[in-house]
Amino acid sequence: MHVYSMVRPKKLSAIPDAIARAERLGYDGTTLLELTVPPTLSAAAGAMVTEKIKMMTGVFVAFPRSPMATAYDAWSLNELSGGRFQLGIGSQIKAHLTRRFGMDFQPPVRRMKDYINALRAIWDCWQNGTRLDYDGIYYKHNLMIPYYNPGPLESGFPEIHLAAINKYMCRLCGELADGHLPGDPITWKWHEEVMLPNLEIGLERSGRKLKDLDLGGYGFIGCATSDAGIDKVVKGLKERVALYASTPEYKEMLSMHGWTVSQEDFAAMTRENKWEEMGNLVTDEMLEAYAVIAKPDALPGALKKRYGGKVNRIQIDETWFEGLTDEQVGNLVTEIKKI
Repeated sequence: MHVYSMVRPKKLSAIPDAIARAERLGYDGTTLLELTVPPTLSAAAGAMVTEKIKMMTGVFVAFPRSPMATAYDAWSLNELSGGRFQLGIGSQIKAHLTRRFGMDFQPPVRRMKDYINALRAIWDCWQNGTRLDYDGIYYKHNLMIPYYNPGPLESGFPEIHLAAINKYMCRLCGELADGHLPGDPITWKWHEEVMLPNLEIGLERSGRKLKDLDLGGYGFIGCATSDAGIDKVVKGLKERVALYASTPEYKEMLSMHGWTVSQEDFAAMTRENKWEEMGNLVTDEMLEAYAVIAKPDALPGALKKRYGGKVNRIQIDETWFEGLTDEQVGNLVTEIKKI
């Protein structure tokens, strides 16, 4: 199994050391978040100080950028890294697109399909010399003169990994993407009963099987060296699960488990600004559905039970690690890669 490190520093200046550390500890790749630093900048910073580790944007918010702008970024990063760049893209929710990025909101699945097709048409022009004449629903690209054509790459097209949680985006992922990014706040039941069947529907459209898609791991992973550390991780993850559970997007996921607590219960507490208290609504049973938490000696076995034979790649966010040295983290990565 491939193991990725989630990299989340708030300053670009901290990124090179974080990615270089991940490479030293034996991670196969890094997942570069779009929080306060554009993940394409993070990938550029990491590519210049590493030699083997892959760098995936997880995720790069697609719609505020045109396909042409994204195509140039991804192409340049794949060249700089020697083929180690993976473009993980997502649609983002309406509130962030309209109120933070100042963009119009369009039907996300249909728009994402157009976006990915546009990217590949642009790359085909650069790699194979085809005439650029893409005429989509939302995007049209029909001008490419030699001065602006970067030319072919020895590494070829960057991989596209699509963030998909709900069924229609999962179908699109199966149809068009190289890999699947399920996101963190996903339960095992949602993954197996909603995601996988719909990924397979999309894969059938493109004449592929589940084995042809790079499947990412879902849910949270926590680890601590002491009981007190485990308690701290549990408390923090319950608060994180509660935050996501308060949003309408996760209403159906909560309902399918038959839990007595509902999305509205969490949402009501957000309206009262009870951000920490709402973590108390997350039961141990709920947390177990969302997370794997164990001490270092037990973590590889627990991860094998949850993910073994089901996904190709998991990501570790060391935010949820307590008391581990770099040596212990490196040993864990080595053991988890054997799953």
